[in-house]
Amino acid sequence: MVRQPPEGSPTTVLVPRCTTEADQPTASVVVMKLPLSLAVAGPAARPELPALAAASGLVVLRVGAVLLRPWPLALAVDHALRPTASGSGVGSGIWASPVAVLVLAAVASVLLSAVVGLLDMASLRTVEGAAERIGASLRADMFQRTMTRSLRWHDRMRSGELVSRLTTDVGRLLDAVVAVTTSFLPDAVMLAGVLALLVAFDPQLALIGLTVAPVLAVLAVRQRRRIRAAQHAARTESGRLAGATTDLLRNVRAVQAFGRIDRAAAIFGTRNRAVLDVELRAIDVDARWTPMADIVLAIGTALVLVVGGRHVLTGSLSVGELLVVLAYLRDLYSPVRGLTRLSVVLAKAGASAVRVREVLDCDEAVEDRYDARPAPRLRSGVRFEQVSFGYEPGRPVLDHFDLDITAGETACLLGPSGIGKSTTLHLLLRLYDVDAGRILIDGVDLRDCDQRSLRDRFAFVPQDPWLLDATVAENIAFGNQNATRAGVVAAGRTALVDEFADRLPFGYDTPLGEGGVRLSGGQRRRVALARAAVSPAPMVLLDEPTASLDPVSAGTVIQAIRAMTTGPSRRTVLMVTHDRDLAAIADRVVTLDHDLAGRR
Repeated sequence: MVRQPPEGSPTTVLVPRCTTEADQPTASVVVMKLPLSLAVAGPAARPELPALAAASGLVVLRVGAVLLRPWPLALAVDHALRPTASGSGVGSGIWASPVAVLVLAAVASVLLSAVVGLLDMASLRTVEGAAERIGASLRADMFQRTMTRSLRWHDRMRSGELVSRLTTDVGRLLDAVVAVTTSFLPDAVMLAGVLALLVAFDPQLALIGLTVAPVLAVLAVRQRRRIRAAQHAARTESGRLAGATTDLLRNVRAVQAFGRIDRAAAIFGTRNRAVLDVELRAIDVDARWTPMADIVLAIGTALVLVVGGRHVLTGSLSVGELLVVLAYLRDLYSPVRGLTRLSVVLAKAGASAVRVREVLDCDEAVEDRYDARPAPRLRSGVRFEQVSFGYEPGRPVLDHFDLDITAGETACLLGPSGIGKSTTLHLLLRLYDVDAGRILIDGVDLRDCDQRSLRDRFAFVPQDPWLLDATVAENIAFGNQNATRAGVVAAGRTALVDEFADRLPFGYDTPLGEGGVRLSGGQRRRVALARAAVSPAPMVLLDEPTASLDPVSAGTVIQAIRAMTTGPSRRTVLMVTHDRDLAAIADRVVTLDHDLAGRR
């Protein structure tokens, strides 16, 4: 029976241990010793550590080649281009010929550039390949996580938002992995190497060049915080846009049928403008950094040029050596720029990492008990004992509900909308756990059974007969992982699918389009029934199988249900409906009412 609970009666509620992004304040961006983006990507990155280490080794070798690049120029200036070099008689062998020195310097410069380019190519291919594999693994983990979360969680999380997190946000994490591998280590090595060489050349010039570093560091820290906040807002709005777009595209037929393209465009436009606004603000925050960094670094270079030039004039430094110092100073500032850019990439990835982590860390799910066992084969029947359940706290849909279904029986629940008919099917499948009471299959509580084996005991035909963007045969075979072609065709014949499949361009191999758009409502229902027919499950659950169908189509579906559920291998059936013609084929009809306990 279904009745309203007494006022003030307690209700058991599943309290979620995870939240959606909308539930969390912006302050949820946690400061960690390891950048959040790397901490989130870490488990998926472990198998790729050898490849990432190899890429890091290649970029370190590249640093060594880059550090040698100024020397051919210094060689040419000091031994071939200075005024005393030509005809001076200084040196012997190749050093006595300025032209030979120039050629040697040119060849060395080309070779070093080629080595740098080859190392670039090798490191990029290695790290990008590793990053893509990490991304594939991370997306697979996220998808697996989303598919096993509670439907309560899915009710709060829009599908478009999840798609955005699976694609764009994971991409941002991969940017961080690539940047750390190809930027952080080589930039740190470059910084240390250049500092050592500058100190060896002229400690005073090295100190002057480093005077701008503290200023740059302070600016970089402030900028990273601003960028992270701006990117967090941008990713939030982008997820909302993805959710709204998915919703509108999924319901494009309704939009066109109601002539509300203008309304759909307005909804999309509002979200689109919101994304544009936050993205422009994020770009503005990012762009402000470029001139500030360049000006600070230019000041450092100018100071070194003035002081180094004076050293050249006094003879304590050659022109070639000053060029090497300036080149190394440029190489010193390059990793400084790189490290500050890395902080920007990590700030952007950190905003995405929060969104990815919300999915990976969510444990709001219907979990198996540690000692769960395979579900019984359904030989005696199913029983609901004093079951209470509500989708929201304080609003029970079922309250102290009792129902017995004998194995081999066809039972029908009849009643108005919202009374809890479909909920009984969802609870049998354990898509939700009951708040109170218990459901037994052959005397065993469903919660004592592992979910995989439990759901193998039921073939479910939902009210909305969702179909894959696949062929007729593939949609039917979805009901049984061991389905054969012969079994699929036999199930189609039983559910009367062959009546229209033979008229399709490629028969059972005809693609149906997204959501089965190439079929009528009745035809989609028959494919869904065939999916249940091909299943070896001993019990069939039918949720409003004739809803919204014309009398002819409904009659065909009822005929298909009779064929599928009767015969030598008679199966237990529980169906919920408003349709009294469908209810007439049941062995027993239970009418649910808010006031009545139920009647046969």
